[in-house]
Amino acid sequence: MARFAFISDIHGNLQAFEAVLDAIDRRGVDGILCLGDVVGYGPNPAECLDLVAERRIFTVQGNHDLSVIDNVEAHRFTPTARLSMEFTRDRLDDRHREQIAAMPKIADLDDATMCHASPIEDAGSDYIHDQRIAALAYGGFTNHCLFVGHTHIPVAFGTPEVGYAPVEPRHVRVAFLPHNLPMRLDPHYRYIINPGSVGQPRDGNPDASFGILDVEQRTFTVHRVPYAVEQTQQAILQAGLPNFLAHRLRLGA
Repeated sequence: MARFAFISDIHGNLQAFEAVLDAIDRRGVDGILCLGDVVGYGPNPAECLDLVAERRIFTVQGNHDLSVIDNVEAHRFTPTARLSMEFTRDRLDDRHREQIAAMPKIADLDDATMCHASPIEDAGSDYIHDQRIAALAYGGFTNHCLFVGHTHIPVAFGTPEVGYAPVEPRHVRVAFLPHNLPMRLDPHYRYIINPGSVGQPRDGNPDASFGILDVEQRTFTVHRVPYAVEQTQQAILQAGLPNFLAHRLRLGA
């Protein structure tokens, strides 16, 4: 039986990351896969990258990861994101930059594809948050499942369309994923699945989010984990990062 944990959008939140890893270890999996944005926003970017390396977690590159080594990407950020990016750059060394540069932007693993945002660069938006963008994203992969992050919201899209043929938005179904409720994966559908965010959930629930794919049972289950939010908030404020980044963690926004 193969079981894989999918995590995403850690965003320098060490307390949430450690809580998620503990929860994953208790459940037992064959591997942990990260969908990007290990850094950005949070107060512990170096520690999170070190933990990814220590645990040998296969990771695709997110836009905040890329911003550490690419000024063009950083110019697209909001003022708050840009401030956190500058903070993050100051706390990383060459070893971390090499680690980020080695992350692929997209990867195929068996019958699954992984990327941080949309696999289609000209989709109009790289945030897969509705059926229209999801329909375009289906043109970027042919595997059974595409696993993505970026929106920080646990959600799944499904379509019976196959191959690279254009997918009509009306043929795409969407389901927000409650925790502890396995979603059955129909072998005749293709899916785009987002496990939510470890370090900065934005679905109104402040608990850290991750998902487990059970290959044999053909299910994907989102799990939520409480963590020491106040500790992360205090670290954000002590680091001189914008107050908003601390406040949003309690709201899950």
